[in-house]
Amino acid sequence: MAIRPRNHIEAEPVDAPEAAPNADPVKPAGVGDSDVQMMSYPPKLMAPDLAKSIVGLLICGVIALIPDMLEIIQWTAAGLALLFVFYFARTLIRFQSKLFVSEYGIRLSSLRGGTAFAWPELSKFRLRYFSTKRDGNKGWFELTLHAGETKIVAESTLDGFDDLLEISRDWAKDNQLLVDDVTRTNLMRMDEAETLVQAAAAERTNGGAKRT
Repeated sequence: MAIRPRNHIEAEPVDAPEAAPNADPVKPAGVGDSDVQMMSYPPKLMAPDLAKSIVGLLICGVIALIPDMLEIIQWTAAGLALLFVFYFARTLIRFQSKLFVSEYGIRLSSLRGGTAFAWPELSKFRLRYFSTKRDGNKGWFELTLHAGETKIVAESTLDGFDDLLEISRDWAKDNQLLVDDVTRTNLMRMDEAETLVQAAAAERTNGGAKRT
């Protein structure tokens, strides 16, 4: 089920009941499960990261515990082992995290608990890009959404990230949020990438039509 970000601009019925204080912002009264999209991180991407962190922890842990090893090497290995523990915990949290998104709100469920807010409460929208190569051609995007003190972070490896970015970007405009220059540049970068993908798809379609 793909979210249609602009559905929210339709006026609600005048006699709509007022939301209860503890109402789910993602599924207000009358909204069905089919109107909510569940997003998660694909296991095929998370499993290698979990395996790497475990292997790194084991190697560094063994080196740190070798009795005859130089003390500086042991301390360095112990420090790296702690980093691998942190990396493992972070990856595990992402692996089991789930986002529930509708045209009304967003909810995050993870090992650290859950948090949610309605889209009209969106108060900050930020998009960052982290490169794994010097030329910047390979990396990932990180989307950060704030509603007051509530914060939800999602990475571009999330299944459904494009839908989430579109609907949150649309609400950021409706809420008249100011975005920083980095976010604006990254949005332009994603728009250019999407244009190139669409152009390539159209070219393949037209080429196939000619050959037939």
